[in-house]
Amino acid sequence: MGIRGRQYTPMDEPVFNKAIPGTEALAGALKDTFGAFRSGLGITEPVVSVNCEGCGAPLSGHRKEVVRCEYCDRETQL
Repeated sequence: MGIRGRQYTPMDEPVFNKAIPGTEALAGALKDTFGAFRSGLGITEPVVSVNCEGCGAPLSGHRKEVVRCEYCDRETQL
């Protein structure tokens, strides 16, 4: 189930995911690259934990990071 009891459909995906194929993979690669630089320089950020606004599942990551719920696919900025 998706947000407010309605079924998740591909139409719910952000437009940029449909417009340019591979944007999600590129964003993931950039995120990993910046993470490697941060840890190589000894810069650490505290982990933030919140609950998904869509289904209540626990989410965690770094502040200002966008994470996707593994249960309802809702994206949330921490």
